[in-house]
Amino acid sequence: MPSPLVLILHWLPDGVLENWRKLFPHVEFIDARAPEVFDRHVDRATITYGIPDVAKLPNSTSLQWIQLASAGVPWNLCDACKGRKIDVTNLAGLYGPTIAEHALCMLLFLNRNLQSAYRNQLQGKWDRGVAGPMRDLFGKTLAVVGAGNIGQNIARLAKSFGMQVLGCRRRPKQTPFVDIVFGPGEVKNMLGRADYVAVAAPLTRDTDGMLGAAEFAAMRLGTIYVNVSRGPIAQEAALLEALRSGRLAAAGLDVFAVEPLAPDHALWTMPNVLVSPHFSGETVNTGTLPSERFARNLRAWLLGEPREGVVDMEQGY
Repeated sequence: MPSPLVLILHWLPDGVLENWRKLFPHVEFIDARAPEVFDRHVDRATITYGIPDVAKLPNSTSLQWIQLASAGVPWNLCDACKGRKIDVTNLAGLYGPTIAEHALCMLLFLNRNLQSAYRNQLQGKWDRGVAGPMRDLFGKTLAVVGAGNIGQNIARLAKSFGMQVLGCRRRPKQTPFVDIVFGPGEVKNMLGRADYVAVAAPLTRDTDGMLGAAEFAAMRLGTIYVNVSRGPIAQEAALLEALRSGRLAAAGLDVFAVEPLAPDHALWTMPNVLVSPHFSGETVNTGTLPSERFARNLRAWLLGEPREGVVDMEQGY
Protein backbone atom coordinates (compact mmCIF):
# COMPACT_ATOMS: atom_id res chain seq x y z
CA MET A 1 0.00 0.00 0.00
CA PRO A 2 1.50 3.41 -0.98
CA SER A 3 2.38 5.88 1.75
CA PRO A 4 -0.19 8.62 2.43
CA LEU A 5 0.75 11.87 0.69
CA VAL A 6 0.15 15.17 2.48
CA LEU A 7 0.27 18.34 0.38
CA ILE A 8 1.20 21.42 2.40
CA LEU A 9 -0.84 24.36 1.12
CA HIS A 10 -0.42 26.77 4.02
CA TRP A 11 2.44 28.55 5.77
CA LEU A 12 4.18 26.63 8.56
CA PRO A 13 6.47 27.89 11.34
CA ASP A 14 10.16 27.11 10.91
CA GLY A 15 11.05 23.52 11.69
CA VAL A 16 7.49 22.15 11.71
CA LEU A 17 7.65 20.30 8.40
CA GLU A 18 10.96 18.67 9.36
CA ASN A 19 9.45 17.63 12.69
CA TRP A 20 6.41 16.10 10.97
CA ARG A 21 8.70 14.05 8.77
CA LYS A 22 10.43 12.68 11.87
CA LEU A 23 7.15 12.00 13.69
CA PHE A 24 5.53 10.30 10.69
CA PRO A 25 8.30 8.57 8.72
CA HIS A 26 5.80 6.53 6.69
CA VAL A 27 3.94 9.62 5.47
CA GLU A 28 5.14 11.63 2.47
CA PHE A 29 4.97 15.43 2.83
CA ILE A 30 5.33 17.85 -0.10
CA ASP A 31 5.33 21.64 0.11
CA ALA A 32 2.75 22.33 -2.60
CA ARG A 33 2.09 26.00 -2.03
CA ALA A 34 3.33 26.78 -5.54
CA PRO A 35 0.43 26.12 -7.97
CA GLU A 36 2.60 24.15 -10.35
CA VAL A 37 3.70 21.80 -7.54
CA PHE A 38 0.09 21.30 -6.43
CA ASP A 39 -0.98 20.54 -10.00
CA ARG A 40 1.81 18.00 -10.34
CA HIS A 41 0.81 16.01 -7.25
CA VAL A 42 -2.92 16.67 -6.74
CA ASP A 43 -4.02 13.42 -8.39
CA ARG A 44 -2.28 11.27 -5.77
CA ALA A 45 -2.70 13.45 -2.66
CA THR A 46 -4.38 11.75 0.30
CA ILE A 47 -4.51 14.76 2.64
CA THR A 48 -4.04 18.52 2.34
CA TYR A 49 -2.95 20.85 5.11
CA GLY A 50 -4.66 24.04 4.00
CA ILE A 51 -7.48 24.61 1.56
CA PRO A 52 -7.01 23.41 -2.02
CA ASP A 53 -8.41 25.14 -5.07
CA VAL A 54 -11.99 23.85 -5.04
CA ALA A 55 -12.13 23.98 -8.82
CA LYS A 56 -9.33 21.41 -8.93
CA LEU A 57 -10.92 18.94 -6.52
CA PRO A 58 -12.19 16.77 -9.40
CA ASN A 59 -8.51 16.08 -10.17
CA SER A 60 -7.80 14.94 -6.61
CA THR A 61 -9.03 11.40 -7.08
CA SER A 62 -7.19 10.06 -4.01
CA LEU A 63 -8.05 12.86 -1.59
CA GLN A 64 -9.65 11.70 1.66
CA TRP A 65 -9.19 14.55 4.10
CA ILE A 66 -8.66 18.33 4.15
CA GLN A 67 -7.25 19.95 7.29
CA LEU A 68 -8.06 23.65 7.16
CA ALA A 69 -5.68 26.16 8.70
CA SER A 70 -8.60 28.29 9.89
CA ALA A 71 -11.82 27.99 11.83
CA GLY A 72 -13.94 29.34 8.98
CA VAL A 73 -15.17 26.90 6.33
CA PRO A 74 -16.05 28.10 2.79
CA TRP A 75 -19.50 26.96 1.71
CA ASN A 76 -18.30 25.88 -1.73
CA LEU A 77 -15.77 23.57 -0.09
CA CYS A 78 -18.51 21.82 1.90
CA ASP A 79 -20.63 21.42 -1.20
CA ALA A 80 -17.73 19.97 -3.18
CA CYS A 81 -16.59 17.60 -0.44
CA LYS A 82 -20.03 16.21 0.41
CA GLY A 83 -20.38 14.60 -2.99
CA ARG A 84 -16.87 13.20 -2.84
CA LYS A 85 -17.06 12.01 0.78
CA ILE A 86 -13.93 13.97 1.65
CA ASP A 87 -13.57 14.73 5.36
CA VAL A 88 -12.86 18.30 6.44
CA THR A 89 -11.45 19.38 9.79
CA ASN A 90 -10.88 22.95 10.92
CA LEU A 91 -9.23 24.80 13.80
CA ALA A 92 -12.43 25.43 15.76
CA GLY A 93 -11.72 25.71 19.46
CA LEU A 94 -8.24 27.23 19.13
CA TYR A 95 -9.22 30.87 18.67
CA GLY A 96 -11.57 31.48 21.60
CA PRO A 97 -9.23 33.16 24.13
CA THR A 98 -7.35 35.39 21.69
CA ILE A 99 -10.36 36.59 19.68
CA ALA A 100 -12.25 37.21 22.93
CA GLU A 101 -9.43 39.45 24.14
CA HIS A 102 -9.63 41.41 20.89
CA ALA A 103 -13.40 41.80 21.25
CA LEU A 104 -13.13 43.03 24.84
CA CYS A 105 -10.26 45.35 23.91
CA MET A 106 -12.43 46.99 21.27
CA LEU A 107 -15.37 47.15 23.65
CA LEU A 108 -13.32 48.79 26.39
CA PHE A 109 -11.66 51.23 24.01
CA LEU A 110 -14.99 52.47 22.66
CA ASN A 111 -16.72 52.33 26.04
CA ARG A 112 -14.16 54.72 27.54
CA ASN A 113 -14.30 56.96 24.43
CA LEU A 114 -10.58 56.47 23.95
CA GLN A 115 -10.95 56.98 20.21
CA SER A 116 -11.71 60.65 20.94
CA ALA A 117 -8.92 60.89 23.51
CA TYR A 118 -6.44 59.45 20.99
CA ARG A 119 -7.44 61.95 18.31
CA ASN A 120 -6.84 64.71 20.87
CA GLN A 121 -3.45 63.21 21.72
CA LEU A 122 -2.38 63.47 18.08
CA GLN A 123 -3.26 67.18 18.19
CA GLY A 124 -1.71 67.83 21.60
CA LYS A 125 -5.15 68.81 22.86
CA TRP A 126 -6.10 68.52 26.56
CA ASP A 127 -9.88 68.13 26.74
CA ARG A 128 -11.44 66.35 29.69
CA GLY A 129 -14.79 66.74 28.02
CA VAL A 130 -14.20 63.47 26.15
CA ALA A 131 -15.21 61.76 29.41
CA GLY A 132 -18.83 62.81 28.74
CA PRO A 133 -19.89 59.64 26.87
CA MET A 134 -17.60 57.38 28.92
CA ARG A 135 -19.29 54.38 30.58
CA ASP A 136 -18.55 51.46 32.87
CA LEU A 137 -19.13 47.85 31.85
CA PHE A 138 -19.96 46.84 35.41
CA GLY A 139 -23.65 46.06 35.83
CA LYS A 140 -24.41 46.30 32.12
CA THR A 141 -25.68 43.60 29.74
CA LEU A 142 -23.82 42.07 26.82
CA ALA A 143 -25.56 40.08 24.08
CA VAL A 144 -23.36 37.55 22.30
CA VAL A 145 -24.54 36.49 18.84
CA GLY A 146 -23.12 32.99 18.55
CA ALA A 147 -22.36 31.40 21.92
CA GLY A 148 -19.91 28.78 20.70
CA ASN A 149 -16.25 28.59 21.70
CA ILE A 150 -15.38 32.19 20.82
CA GLY A 151 -18.66 33.53 22.20
CA GLN A 152 -18.18 31.66 25.46
CA ASN A 153 -14.71 33.14 25.84
CA ILE A 154 -16.12 36.61 25.26
CA ALA A 155 -18.76 35.84 27.90
CA ARG A 156 -16.06 34.63 30.30
CA LEU A 157 -14.20 37.94 30.06
CA ALA A 158 -17.41 39.95 30.26
CA LYS A 159 -18.39 38.19 33.48
CA SER A 160 -15.06 39.27 35.00
CA PHE A 161 -16.22 42.87 34.49
CA GLY A 162 -19.44 42.19 36.36
CA MET A 163 -21.67 42.06 33.30
CA GLN A 164 -24.82 40.07 32.66
CA VAL A 165 -24.39 37.97 29.52
CA LEU A 166 -27.09 36.91 27.09
CA GLY A 167 -26.29 34.53 24.25
CA CYS A 168 -27.99 33.00 21.24
CA ARG A 169 -27.10 29.75 19.55
CA ARG A 170 -28.59 27.37 17.00
CA ARG A 171 -29.42 24.77 19.64
CA PRO A 172 -30.24 26.58 22.91
CA LYS A 173 -28.79 24.84 25.95
CA GLN A 174 -27.07 25.71 29.20
CA THR A 175 -23.86 27.47 28.20
CA PRO A 176 -20.80 28.35 30.31
CA PHE A 177 -20.66 32.03 31.40
CA VAL A 178 -24.00 32.84 29.71
CA ASP A 179 -26.84 33.82 32.03
CA ILE A 180 -29.71 33.46 29.55
CA VAL A 181 -29.61 31.50 26.29
CA PHE A 182 -31.87 32.38 23.35
CA GLY A 183 -32.75 30.39 20.24
CA PRO A 184 -32.41 31.53 16.62
CA GLY A 185 -35.94 32.92 16.51
CA GLU A 186 -35.37 35.07 19.60
CA VAL A 187 -32.47 37.22 18.39
CA LYS A 188 -34.37 40.52 18.32
CA ASN A 189 -35.69 39.90 21.82
CA MET A 190 -32.15 39.30 23.05
CA LEU A 191 -30.72 42.35 21.29
CA GLY A 192 -33.35 44.60 22.81
CA ARG A 193 -32.25 43.65 26.32
CA ALA A 194 -28.56 44.47 25.90
CA ASP A 195 -26.32 47.52 26.22
CA TYR A 196 -23.59 45.90 24.11
CA VAL A 197 -23.58 43.38 21.27
CA ALA A 198 -20.70 41.11 20.26
CA VAL A 199 -20.94 38.99 17.10
CA ALA A 200 -19.08 35.66 17.28
CA ALA A 201 -21.18 33.38 15.04
CA PRO A 202 -19.77 31.41 12.12
CA LEU A 203 -20.78 32.50 8.63
CA THR A 204 -23.25 29.97 7.25
CA ARG A 205 -26.27 30.08 4.98
CA ASP A 206 -28.40 30.69 8.09
CA THR A 207 -26.25 33.50 9.54
CA ASP A 208 -25.43 35.34 6.30
CA GLY A 209 -27.16 38.73 6.65
CA MET A 210 -28.96 37.73 9.85
CA LEU A 211 -28.46 41.20 11.35
CA GLY A 212 -30.47 43.55 9.17
CA ALA A 213 -32.47 46.75 9.65
CA ALA A 214 -35.01 45.08 11.93
CA GLU A 215 -32.32 43.63 14.19
CA PHE A 216 -30.41 46.91 14.50
CA ALA A 217 -33.69 48.72 15.17
CA ALA A 218 -34.35 46.25 18.00
CA MET A 219 -31.14 47.30 19.77
CA ARG A 220 -31.24 49.89 22.50
CA LEU A 221 -30.40 53.45 21.50
CA GLY A 222 -26.68 53.95 22.09
CA THR A 223 -25.66 50.29 21.91
CA ILE A 224 -21.97 49.57 21.33
CA TYR A 225 -21.45 46.85 18.73
CA VAL A 226 -18.43 44.61 18.07
CA ASN A 227 -17.98 42.04 15.29
CA VAL A 228 -15.01 39.63 15.41
CA SER A 229 -16.43 36.74 13.36
CA ARG A 230 -17.44 37.51 9.76
CA GLY A 231 -18.58 40.78 8.20
CA PRO A 232 -21.49 39.45 6.09
CA ILE A 233 -23.37 38.34 9.21
CA ALA A 234 -24.46 41.99 9.40
CA GLN A 235 -26.04 43.64 6.37
CA GLU A 236 -23.61 46.48 5.74
CA ALA A 237 -26.20 49.07 4.70
CA ALA A 238 -28.16 48.44 7.91
CA LEU A 239 -24.97 48.68 10.00
CA LEU A 240 -24.01 52.00 8.41
CA GLU A 241 -27.50 53.41 8.94
CA ALA A 242 -27.48 52.34 12.59
CA LEU A 243 -24.14 54.13 13.09
CA ARG A 244 -25.27 57.29 11.32
CA SER A 245 -28.59 57.45 13.15
CA GLY A 246 -27.06 56.98 16.61
CA ARG A 247 -28.85 53.69 17.19
CA LEU A 248 -25.31 52.42 17.61
CA ALA A 249 -23.13 54.69 19.70
CA ALA A 250 -20.01 53.02 18.32
CA ALA A 251 -18.74 49.91 16.56
CA GLY A 252 -15.53 47.90 16.76
CA LEU A 253 -15.06 45.93 13.55
CA ASP A 254 -12.41 43.34 12.77
CA VAL A 255 -14.34 41.90 9.82
CA PHE A 256 -16.15 43.37 6.82
CA ALA A 257 -18.50 42.44 4.00
CA VAL A 258 -15.65 42.83 1.50
CA GLU A 259 -12.02 42.51 2.52
CA PRO A 260 -9.71 44.29 2.41
CA LEU A 261 -11.85 47.31 3.25
CA ALA A 262 -11.79 49.73 0.31
CA PRO A 263 -9.67 52.86 0.95
CA ASP A 264 -12.66 55.12 0.30
CA HIS A 265 -15.09 53.17 2.49
CA ALA A 266 -17.15 55.25 4.91
CA LEU A 267 -16.15 53.12 7.89
CA TRP A 268 -12.57 54.42 7.78
CA THR A 269 -13.56 57.98 8.66
CA MET A 270 -16.54 57.50 10.98
CA PRO A 271 -15.48 58.96 14.34
CA ASN A 272 -17.43 56.30 16.25
CA VAL A 273 -15.88 53.30 14.47
CA LEU A 274 -12.75 51.35 15.36
CA VAL A 275 -11.33 49.31 12.47
CA SER A 276 -8.84 46.44 12.65
CA PRO A 277 -7.79 44.42 9.56
CA HIS A 278 -9.24 40.98 10.36
CA PHE A 279 -6.37 40.00 12.63
CA SER A 280 -8.06 39.16 15.91
CA GLY A 281 -6.87 35.55 15.64
CA GLU A 282 -3.40 36.27 14.33
CA THR A 283 -1.50 35.14 17.42
CA VAL A 284 -2.92 31.66 16.79
CA ASN A 285 -2.30 31.83 13.04
CA THR A 286 1.38 32.68 13.46
CA GLY A 287 2.00 30.24 16.30
CA THR A 288 2.30 26.48 16.59
CA LEU A 289 -1.21 25.58 17.73
CA PRO A 290 -2.53 24.86 14.19
CA SER A 291 0.38 22.59 13.28
CA GLU A 292 0.15 20.83 16.65
CA ARG A 293 -3.53 20.11 16.03
CA PHE A 294 -2.76 18.70 12.60
CA ALA A 295 -0.11 16.42 14.08
CA ARG A 296 -2.65 15.12 16.61
CA ASN A 297 -5.25 14.70 13.89
CA LEU A 298 -2.84 12.91 11.57
CA ARG A 299 -1.89 10.48 14.31
CA ALA A 300 -5.59 9.87 15.01
CA TRP A 301 -6.33 9.40 11.29
CA LEU A 302 -3.54 6.84 10.95
CA LEU A 303 -4.93 4.94 13.95
CA GLY A 304 -8.55 5.22 12.82
CA GLU A 305 -9.46 7.35 15.84
CA PRO A 306 -11.66 10.50 16.05
CA ARG A 307 -10.10 13.79 15.03
CA GLU A 308 -10.52 17.30 16.45
CA GLY A 309 -12.51 19.97 14.63
CA VAL A 310 -14.53 17.70 12.31
CA VAL A 311 -16.76 19.91 10.16
CA ASP A 312 -20.48 19.20 9.84
CA MET A 313 -20.92 19.53 6.08
CA GLU A 314 -24.61 20.36 6.38
CA GLN A 315 -24.10 23.15 8.92
CA GLY A 316 -20.83 24.44 7.45
CA TYR A 317 -18.80 24.50 10.67
